[in-house]
Amino acid sequence: MGAVFVDLDRTLLGGPSGPVLDLALRRRGVVPRDRTFPGAGILYALYERLGENLAAMALARAAAMVAGGWRQDEVRAAGEEAVAELAALVAPYAPAVLHAHREAGHRLVLATTTPEDMITPLAKALGFDDVVATRYEVRDGCYTGRLDGGFVWGLGKLTAVKRWAAAAGEDLDACHAYSDSVYDTPLLAS
Repeated sequence: MGAVFVDLDRTLLGGPSGPVLDLALRRRGVVPRDRTFPGAGILYALYERLGENLAAMALARAAAMVAGGWRQDEVRAAGEEAVAELAALVAPYAPAVLHAHREAGHRLVLATTTPEDMITPLAKALGFDDVVATRYEVRDGCYTGRLDGGFVWGLGKLTAVKRWAAAAGEDLDACHAYSDSVYDTPLLAS
């Protein structure tokens, strides 16, 4: 059958998901409206223009610590609320490409660094079969500030995809992958 692994930011979406998700977390009250991350505007602008970079990914990895104490259900609710705004960012070519893969019998898997609880609602709304994403450790309904498993980026994304493929009985040689990032070269090469 085969699966198709699709990166999120600047691949499925025409730009970054971060600003939309950040706004949804603020509207939901997960992140205080007056709390700002120093340099976030510059970071998002650089990401928009240049794509992934080591500094942005270091901050993304550290986001698990920032999320320590957040309620998982509130983060999931923010992800649900962001679906329409994120869906509006889907790249114009993406629906036809995904439809062609679906018609060919491939499973659609969103493979992203973006935290699973924040992005699964979009994946479901767009008809993806599964999500391979960074997960935050949860205890008593709240994030602990640690990752649950590896950081799904670079070699970590390849490791997570291999783990998913083994569990799903998929041969990576029969699969496809889409990404805009040089850091996904290990995944694309596999």
